[in-house]
Amino acid sequence: MAFRHTIKCLLFLSPIFTLGFAELNDVCGEGRNKGNDGCGTPAGGRRFYYDTITKRCQPFAYEGCGGNGNRFDSLAQCRQKCANFESAAQGSSTGDEGQHHSMVLPVPKCSGGVRAAVDADARVIECAGTEKCPDGYTCVGNKNCCPASKEIVCGIEYDTGRYAFQGSHTPRYFYKKDIDNCLLFTYYGALGNGNNFETYNECIKYCKKS
Repeated sequence: MAFRHTIKCLLFLSPIFTLGFAELNDVCGEGRNKGNDGCGTPAGGRRFYYDTITKRCQPFAYEGCGGNGNRFDSLAQCRQKCANFESAAQGSSTGDEGQHHSMVLPVPKCSGGVRAAVDADARVIECAGTEKCPDGYTCVGNKNCCPASKEIVCGIEYDTGRYAFQGSHTPRYFYKKDIDNCLLFTYYGALGNGNNFETYNECIKYCKKS
């Protein structure tokens, strides 16, 4: 009787364990969400999330409120929670590390020190031939996609980017519209967006209104 009771308990708990694992995987598969600072007591700072592009845990700047479940207080916690998801993702891909080596290659600059557009895999979008530039960008020299207006770059929030398979984080500057000035931030070496300047002077010269 005891053996039958044990079997019944295992059969009953099996769907629960399966559901819990599925929910965990769903959390690790959610996109990065930096939240907002609109609540009464925002508690922002550096957090980590599992990134499905690089298939590793990545840092990001959390604003303190809202967001989603793919947010962990430490790198170790992220790796522990998403270990199974990470193994499954890596097992289903081949040559992934080589595919993302381009993430650490220099991105060409447009006039004013602005970076040219890249795709979701951090490859530079070349507008020669049939490939077109993303919205808000225009083809320059039949090669690189550059911002059609300063607002495309200066009007967006900065993005810390992701750790690539090689390389390291580096200081960069972004334009903050509210104060009409440029501030320092840490760039993690891959992806991100155009509001990313190598020097303070480049940032000020391109974006400052007055």
